[in-house]
Amino acid sequence: MNREIYATNGEIIIYPVADEDRAGYTELHRQLNGEKSFFLNPLCKDTMWEQVLKGNIKIYSIYRNVSYCGSVELQNPESITPEIGIDLLECERNKGLAPKVIRIFTETVADKQKIDYYLVRISSKNKHSIHVFEKLGAVFDGEEESPFERFMETFKSVMNDEIRNSFKKYFESGDDPVEEIIYRYKLFPKQIRIK
Repeated sequence: MNREIYATNGEIIIYPVADEDRAGYTELHRQLNGEKSFFLNPLCKDTMWEQVLKGNIKIYSIYRNVSYCGSVELQNPESITPEIGIDLLECERNKGLAPKVIRIFTETVADKQKIDYYLVRISSKNKHSIHVFEKLGAVFDGEEESPFERFMETFKSVMNDEIRNSFKKYFESGDDPVEEIIYRYKLFPKQIRIK
């Protein structure tokens, strides 16, 4: 792979996302969202990928031993309080990879720009991520309503019948009816720790 490395510790390499990551990224989102992933929908998969490559969120691919492992992203990348998030393939979870990636990534970003803290938003349903970020030293900063439900209601109201039928399996998935809350954390660059 002949690409510009964004960050590395010798074992883990983080690259800006590129076309060669599409299959891995699509599989990652299939694992996260099942067959209802928008990256699998024929009507919007190319538009979704174009947003990954050129959208306002900076997305980076994680590799270890030349294998795609997942992605880490930076929302509001020019802010002194950008938001970070990480997603790993199922086969890469629970191996201590996420804390290492977050440390490498946040240190690199902080070396390139002024950062007061990183904002982290985690679903109340994602107990593993809550554990990872709290272990890294993230400080709880409150709760907020999940914007996903509001987005989906608006999305449903503006789509035509063809699109509605295409997305039917997404809307009728029978997912867990437990209400999702978003937990907000602050992760300070100089205080990140790995226990």
